[in-house]
Amino acid sequence: MKAYVAENWCEPEELVYKEVEDPTPKPGEVVMDIKASGMNFPDMLLIQGKYQLRPKRPFSPGIEVAGVISAVGEGVTNWKVGDKAMGLCWLGGYAEKVAIAEKNVYPMPTGMSFEEAAGFIVTYQSSYFAIVVRANLKPTETMLVHAGAGGIGSSAIQIGKALGAKVYATAGSEEKLEVIRNLGADLALNYNEATWSKKIRKEYGGVDVVIDPVGGDAFDKSILCTNFEGRIVVVGFTSGRIPTLAVNMLLLNNISVMGVYWNLYQNDKPEAVKKCVSQLNEWYVQGKVKPLVYKTYPLRDAPKALREVGTRKTYGKTILIP
Repeated sequence: MKAYVAENWCEPEELVYKEVEDPTPKPGEVVMDIKASGMNFPDMLLIQGKYQLRPKRPFSPGIEVAGVISAVGEGVTNWKVGDKAMGLCWLGGYAEKVAIAEKNVYPMPTGMSFEEAAGFIVTYQSSYFAIVVRANLKPTETMLVHAGAGGIGSSAIQIGKALGAKVYATAGSEEKLEVIRNLGADLALNYNEATWSKKIRKEYGGVDVVIDPVGGDAFDKSILCTNFEGRIVVVGFTSGRIPTLAVNMLLLNNISVMGVYWNLYQNDKPEAVKKCVSQLNEWYVQGKVKPLVYKTYPLRDAPKALREVGTRKTYGKTILIP
């Protein structure tokens, strides 16, 4: 089969497109013929050696996929050859086939395309755990989402609205502001404007929850518009700057700052993941959430597509098609 491989820590253009051996399922695994692969910002960090996980090289990047089961390993009971599914492979998604642990293979909700399914696991589960589990967002509250047109941002807006909350979102261009309005945001703000935080505080009464995948200036200014007993959830640092915190700012307004590292739930809280998947699939069928696909690219164009994702030129999810 064909796959892109990082033979050393590298940039997208240095990935090697080559013929590799087809995977065979170990006990408890399935092999999926990939129909679509979701691209994520951490893919860029992984190949550069800058992510929390540093895989042994060579490896193929690609965290999430959707496709058709083509082989099942010993002990697999929930899947059979020919089943459509989406899966969390962690590595190996930039390829034509991949082996995945059965516990990380999920049913696709009725009516979902492979392209949507390939962009449904990482960002929607991350946003779910940030909003529902960590922040415990209530329908009566207001939530601010940074980088609202991105993968995390677009899913967070939809989940917030599905819960009945008021949702504000930021973005950095008029095109992306229009995207977040179309996603249902009640207020769209350009984070390049120096006064966006003051505007939220003075004109809109502040926010109760902040979902921040950006860090940097977005985090610094979020504290200034977070209400009494508000919660800020740190999801990532796409700005490139990990902010520091003057904790007296938390004390003065009884604010909580918490992190969400969604990866840990896969092993530590499998029942919580199962509940999450069930709720997200239900919301999809109800039309409350729907993955926003920016573009699809053939697998051969993965370096070009990953460069666009890594430089934040995209919105929603970018999908590879083998």
